[in-house]
Amino acid sequence: MNPRNQAIRVLLVEDDEDDYVIFRDTLLQITGSPFQLEWVSTCQEAVEKATLNQHDVCLVDYLLGEKNGIELTHDFQRNGVQAPVILLTGQGSHEVDMKAMKEGVADYLEKIELNPMLLERAIRYAIDRSKTLQALRESEQQLRILSAKILETQENERRIIAQELHDSIGASLSAIRYGLEEKLLRMGDDRAAPEGIGLERIIGIVHDTIEEVYRISSNLRPSVLDDMGLLAAIGSLCRELQGVYRGVRIETQVDVREDDVHRSLGIVIYRILQEALNNAFKHSRANTIQVRLRKTEGFLELSITDNGEGFDPAGRLKRGVPTEGMGLIGMKERAELSNGVFEIRSETGQGMTVRVTWLAIESQMPHLIQ
Repeated sequence: MNPRNQAIRVLLVEDDEDDYVIFRDTLLQITGSPFQLEWVSTCQEAVEKATLNQHDVCLVDYLLGEKNGIELTHDFQRNGVQAPVILLTGQGSHEVDMKAMKEGVADYLEKIELNPMLLERAIRYAIDRSKTLQALRESEQQLRILSAKILETQENERRIIAQELHDSIGASLSAIRYGLEEKLLRMGDDRAAPEGIGLERIIGIVHDTIEEVYRISSNLRPSVLDDMGLLAAIGSLCRELQGVYRGVRIETQVDVREDDVHRSLGIVIYRILQEALNNAFKHSRANTIQVRLRKTEGFLELSITDNGEGFDPAGRLKRGVPTEGMGLIGMKERAELSNGVFEIRSETGQGMTVRVTWLAIESQMPHLIQ
């Protein structure tokens, strides 16, 4: 946008030269505000000029012959035009005006009511509003990056703690267990006093502790994900949960290669899958869960579908509404922070589908969570 005291650069898209003259003369009547007007009469010229992003505001006539002003505004949006659009309409087109505002037009003016004061106010309002929206978008992007960094730090800390549990505490407990077993073999019989605890019982406690340490370590950061990749981690997770919840069948279909998924996206997919499967097992009362990861038409899609009771998802995703431990907001945030689109489909008695879609690896962002 232009600094103060510099001319406000206006692009006028108008196929009627007489109307162009009227707008030019109206701008010249505005005192204290220098304007630099550029006029084009066709949609093609308008797109070519606007996409250079050298204007502060675009004034677009609604009736342009080949297209209308709203359609041209869509072309601007698709081509990354940053300048706000003010739509110029005829008399008695209130319905068009309201539709334009919903489609991203900053403001609208009826030509019959045009005067210097009204035109200047509309232009300045559109520019100020555009600046505010741009600042909000930048703040939102900074927040997304910060949140992604927080998740990245969290995952790195989990990996370090999991490695310490597995390699240090787990190894020490294993050494204690083997030492006790060797001691028991040499003793022949458990010679503990009747009121004391026997070596066999101690060995059992140590064994259970080792299993618990490895379970916690795996939940913190699955070593198979780092050692063997996402596809192996998905298979391991499904087999592990299948062994715990024997009344539920998990059907998996993975139609991607390991190098189809950016490494930093792998942990995001794993966490969403982990949370969605746990939700299905604990809350859905389903007997079949379908897990699918596929690449199609430039997109990577993860879906988890169960045939359980289902629920009303609308209220659960609203902040401040209890989610009853379902972790829907957490899954949604992970998906969106990794530039994915999160979707839940469910009806009471009709099961539930969690679906997340990302751009395929050729377009995946490099700052995804590590």
